[in-house]
Amino acid sequence: MMAEVSITKGEDIVVRTREAVELLGGVHKVVGKGDKVFIKPNIVDGAPFITGEVVQLETIRVLVEECFCAGASEVLIGETPTYRRQTETILQYKKLADEMGAKFLELNNYPFVEVNVENPRFFKKVRLSKPLLESDVFINVPTLKTHASCGITVSIKNMYGLIPPEDRVLYHTLNRVEEAIVDLYKAKRADLIVVDGTYTTFHLGPRPIEDFKETFRLNLTLAGFDPVAIDTISAKILGINPSSLRYLKWAEEDGLGTRDINRIRILGVSLEEACFGRAAGTADFINNRMNELKVMNFNACTGCLQAAVHLMHVVRGLRNIMGGDRRIICVIGPEAKVDFIGKELRGENDVILLCGYCVAPTFYNCLSGVFIPGCPPQPEDLQRTLKELLSRQS
Repeated sequence: MMAEVSITKGEDIVVRTREAVELLGGVHKVVGKGDKVFIKPNIVDGAPFITGEVVQLETIRVLVEECFCAGASEVLIGETPTYRRQTETILQYKKLADEMGAKFLELNNYPFVEVNVENPRFFKKVRLSKPLLESDVFINVPTLKTHASCGITVSIKNMYGLIPPEDRVLYHTLNRVEEAIVDLYKAKRADLIVVDGTYTTFHLGPRPIEDFKETFRLNLTLAGFDPVAIDTISAKILGINPSSLRYLKWAEEDGLGTRDINRIRILGVSLEEACFGRAAGTADFINNRMNELKVMNFNACTGCLQAAVHLMHVVRGLRNIMGGDRRIICVIGPEAKVDFIGKELRGENDVILLCGYCVAPTFYNCLSGVFIPGCPPQPEDLQRTLKELLSRQS
């Protein structure tokens, strides 16, 4: 069976959002008379709309209107907030809900319910918002962005806004964010996904604020029912190889959808017309911001890219013992080439770290460096190895 993903393009958010949903058969395909509908926009920390971090208000306006027109008895707009104050964005969301007869819920003010995960990737139980679980219809409304932990944050990663704040911290601490989002989606699948691609944001995300300069206007809306297909097409639009996204591979293996482009039917604007194709990858962001660290990415998966982000923070913390001209070369990915790496070396002040099992052949092919095993390497191993290495050389 083919998965369908609609893509619409244009400056008018209302027009293209409505068109994207209508190409799939309309909201009434999932919303019936008397249904309680839960809409989950990506609001993050209530950043300004122009940053691309937050779903545009007009997108939600269309969906609320369409749900009531389809016969919904109640429409909830919910997010677990990470903001500490009522930003202008949050106030506008609340005003919209009041005007349209919907309800805006800050989910940390409501109970969370433990849910069993069938055939879990890692977590046998997860906690999700009770108002979500009590709803008849779940509409998932993400933005279109890159992310350090998962490569992109679109439909599947948007589940993170439906869990308790302490669980977010736990999954990050365990270095299991990708496993968590797959298990969360298995615990509660969306009935409809509408992606607000008005802007796209390229960053390690969702903060620091200086990364907002990597925001571009795309004027896109995507819609579909298959989260894996949606995220696959989203990755291609951003110029990211879907096969590099671990969570997407796992989601397909666990029956959440398809990554096979030959099994995805595009409705509306073609993929070629929608393609932006110049995403700044994790390695690019690190290399542009760190003189002491160079990440050489040879088609690494998101596991090792996340390890590179951890390494960036470690290097920042060790600047006082590194010396001004010392540089860490972090090699990741199964396609590492010894000759290519050698051309990038400046001399004896470069320290080579070969990170992950997939670069083991490079290590055994006599490239001088320190091999850090793991799939991916764990943060504590990266920190310990680098500290020991620098202390021996100081």
